Amino acid sequence: MSVFAPASPFADFIYRHFRAIHALKLGLALLIAVIINAIWSPPHFIWSMVTIVIIMMSLPQVGGAIEKSLQRAVGTCLGSAYGVMLVATIDSYWLIMGLLILGVTLICFISAGRYSYAYLVAGFTIIIVVGDASHDTSEALWRTANILLGCVIAILVSLFIFPIKAKHDWRSQLANAINSMAKVLTQHLQAPANHDLDFRADLEAAMKAVLTQKKLFFSLEWESQTLKKHKVLLAELVNKQVRLITLLELLPLSRWQEADKEAYHQINNVAAELTAYLQRLGEFVAGKTATLPTLPNALEQELQHRLQLTLATPAPDHTSTSVANEVAQGFALTGYGWLIYQLAIAVEALYADIEIIEAAYNGQIKLHKIANPA
Repeated sequence: MSVFAPASPFADFIYRHFRAIHALKLGLALLIAVIINAIWSPPHFIWSMVTIVIIMMSLPQVGGAIEKSLQRAVGTCLGSAYGVMLVATIDSYWLIMGLLILGVTLICFISAGRYSYAYLVAGFTIIIVVGDASHDTSEALWRTANILLGCVIAILVSLFIFPIKAKHDWRSQLANAINSMAKVLTQHLQAPANHDLDFRADLEAAMKAVLTQKKLFFSLEWESQTLKKHKVLLAELVNKQVRLITLLELLPLSRWQEADKEAYHQINNVAAELTAYLQRLGEFVAGKTATLPTLPNALEQELQHRLQLTLATPAPDHTSTSVANEVAQGFALTGYGWLIYQLAIAVEALYADIEIIEAAYNGQIKLHKIANPA
């Protein structure tokens, strides 16, 4: 099912109440850990509960919990293995501590990028396992086992108990960004020339939604193979939204002479179609409509031609050649018209990326050729 398909009532309920559901899931995971402790009573069991809280507290989405659990598990195993090797094979206190410092220093040097959390866990696990170099490895092994158990509990609860999907949050944030941009464009086009309307709140809301989309990328890769295959496209989609926001910031900064204000309103009448396109796109992304709305072929070229005709004011006795020259000159000299033209290009590019994602979910592989021409 497409990521843009209308959400089921159950999925919609989970997303609307995800904070309360996430808190209940965290409590349930801790309860499971407590029950296991009551039945089995393994040493150092508190590490299971600590692990559950660390993994689930800040990552309500399934994909995020899986990503962090696996990184914590891998980091714990690597750090524990290195620490156990030190205390089991080396008798010298200073040599053990020297190799501990060397290991943590190397981890600090290479820890960067997506797997930085695994490196962090490996570093402090080495220190916990080695401790005071007492050569007692049983405590280290129990801590490792309890951390792994906490990872398993966190993954299972996140995956099977009211799963909170990152793709629903991503879709909602994309729709919020598009709707905020459509709102700004609508208010601007309806306002008089040289207005002093403040769009900062709406533009900041749009940018916040875009940044939230970026934070969800790793979670999306665990939840959707389709989005994982198109992770480069997701980054491009973010860049195109930022470009749209930038253009919308520039539009109100244009200043018009009194004699040119009629042209301002004429251009806005032409550009009003872009608002409708953005609004319909926002409705589709939010799941309010089942079919992706279509754009006219070569939208930016059509809009450019109409802007040229709007801006050109040839005299009746001009020849067709001079009229064409004035049309081109009028368009080239009008910065505001150029911004509207660039806005149309950005809207069309946004449509194209969303169309590729929708086509990928529907199995229409041919659209990949459009996205990546030879």
